[in-house]
Amino acid sequence: MKLRELVRSLDWLLIGAALLLVMVGLAMLFSSTSAETLSSSRFVRQVFSLGVALVVGFLVVRLPYHNLSRYAGLLYGLGLAGLVAVFLTAQVIRGATSRLSVSDFQLQPSEFMKIAVVIFLAWVFSRDTVVRGRALIVSAAAVAIPAIFILLEPDLGVAAMLVAVWVALLIFIGVRWYLVASIGVLGAIGFLAGWFGLFADYQKARLLVFLYPARDPLGAGYNIVQSIVALGSGRLFGRGLGHGPQSQLQFLPERHTDFVLASIGEELGFVGILVVVILYAIVLWRIALIARTTRDQFGQLLAVSVFLLMVIGFVVSAGMNMGLLPVTGIPLPLVSYGGSNLLSTFVLLAIVESVHVYSKWVQAPPTDISQLT
Repeated sequence: MKLRELVRSLDWLLIGAALLLVMVGLAMLFSSTSAETLSSSRFVRQVFSLGVALVVGFLVVRLPYHNLSRYAGLLYGLGLAGLVAVFLTAQVIRGATSRLSVSDFQLQPSEFMKIAVVIFLAWVFSRDTVVRGRALIVSAAAVAIPAIFILLEPDLGVAAMLVAVWVALLIFIGVRWYLVASIGVLGAIGFLAGWFGLFADYQKARLLVFLYPARDPLGAGYNIVQSIVALGSGRLFGRGLGHGPQSQLQFLPERHTDFVLASIGEELGFVGILVVVILYAIVLWRIALIARTTRDQFGQLLAVSVFLLMVIGFVVSAGMNMGLLPVTGIPLPLVSYGGSNLLSTFVLLAIVESVHVYSKWVQAPPTDISQLT
């Protein structure tokens, strides 16, 4: 496809809303880190990451998405290799070994594993008109293996996201309810096993204090308490960029990553939060529309998977900031600081754009994909 035709075929409303969310994140990052020197500036690093993400995203859009099915296994293997490399070479950062150092930059392989899992699951579930038991077993293993590696980093949030996307995809393709219920029971058993074997002490503390943050306001409940205070203090229009005491005086922890939404609420108020919600609604609406109008099953499952990742990321991050969900360390997609998350999100959105552009040349999918035998 010629470049001019490709540009005309893109969903610019989706792209525009996504870029505006990135701009909001950059504004909040500049507000909270303006005192940093140029050499150590997280703002400069995020701008650089944005440039890389735009270039990589453009290259992915130019690739017809159905070619991804040919390399699903290879991409999955590369993703697993990245997770293994974490344990062999990564340094411990804030109690976790989840990042690889490349020159002055750090990569988080679990973020890119999400892309590989999405492509692999879409390929597995789209191979047959009827999703059979073999596909269920293969897909379960494809999610469980990286989830275990990620839990060992430990990163409960990303591991839970992978499992949640898999279960949601099973429901979407029409897997019978008793099988989904069985998976829920196994998940509960796995959670108990993780509680007594895999979960780190700080993760247990986060889950326990979630029920009553005020019980330990200076310890495990500190993050949630400060986040709620920051959100409430912003009121309607906020205190202004650079003038939020919780953020600027660093009472609010991880104000540029996990709790960026609380920082937005403090400095931009309810209006700022509303703008972010509207932009996310536009992004999700466009992805859902692309999934609905896609003509083949592989492309549809890709778009649905990206939709699920974006929804889960937004809902969990918002829930953490409001004290409605335990703190799991999931960043707010497109807004939170982090080059790996920004790059992986742009790649996922670029895949959706590729589905939008190229699906018209793919044969329409079969109508019945809902029975599992």
